[in-house]
Amino acid sequence: MLGDSQEDVGFDITTRVPVLSEIAARNIQVFPALQDVNIVRTWAALRVMSPDGFPIYEQSERFPGAFAATCHSGVTLAGAHALALAPAIMAGSLPAELEAFHSRRFGS
Repeated sequence: MLGDSQEDVGFDITTRVPVLSEIAARNIQVFPALQDVNIVRTWAALRVMSPDGFPIYEQSERFPGAFAATCHSGVTLAGAHALALAPAIMAGSLPAELEAFHSRRFGS
């Protein structure tokens, strides 16, 4: 499984041949043995990302005890988020150093 593209296309989840070609070319540079393999399947998905590209961590003001932890790469960065957030969520509040990641930074 190969993938690493990022496009600003709204809610369009179609795959595009030029993007697939770029992904293939980059991966062949790293793994030359892939040059002669056949592509079996392609797909696209939406990747959630905040306007500034940084995660959003916060506790609901309306529903205390409900927390949000969002980022564009929840799979690859899950360990990093879990180590910082799990203990805080278990304690019932986020530490002051995570305040910079609150959604208030976007204004309304």
